[in-house]
Amino acid sequence: MPAKYKLIYFNVRARAECSRLLLAQAGVEYEDCRLTSDEFKAIKDDVTKVPLGQLPVLQIDDHPALPQSHAIERHLARSLGLYGKNEVEATRIDVACECIQDLVTPLMKMYFEKDEAKKAEMGKAFVEKDSVAILTAMSNSLMKNSEGKGYFVGDSMTLADIAIFNLFDGLFKHMPPLAEKYPTLKEFDERMRAEPKIAAWLAKRPETAM
Repeated sequence: MPAKYKLIYFNVRARAECSRLLLAQAGVEYEDCRLTSDEFKAIKDDVTKVPLGQLPVLQIDDHPALPQSHAIERHLARSLGLYGKNEVEATRIDVACECIQDLVTPLMKMYFEKDEAKKAEMGKAFVEKDSVAILTAMSNSLMKNSEGKGYFVGDSMTLADIAIFNLFDGLFKHMPPLAEKYPTLKEFDERMRAEPKIAAWLAKRPETAM
């Protein structure tokens, strides 16, 4: 009998969207539970529902809830056949996911900056300097693995592709110059966006601010 999944988060993409994309690509039905702030406050101290007092959490059948977004993503990828075909591929997927965090860290600092002038400076620095090494490495990796026409790891879609696409989904929208600066990555984003199951999820998911 297939596992019964319940993904609990807020009504935003943020830390749960990669997991939602994994489930969509795998064609797995699940409960996409989106809490309000008040609903979260009501369960925040219940360690059986929210073990670390934070979201997202993944409930699988009657097992204890799983916290930590990246642990959830890796669990889903392993369970759903999206974590590579061997240990070397799995490690390369981990490397790709860690590279994403090297980009997310400065992006989060910029997002929460309240001084608009400083935020603009941070955005310019991100495009011109902070993102260059990682995005160049991503572009080179894609070219090396599939001549830029396929996937980041191996010959089929994995967590690496879904996690990177999830990053680009917001990054290229809010920073269009980056998409033009890295055409191989832009083409990858367009291919992923056209994948039938991914496209279906993008079309039906709720419109949210982030």
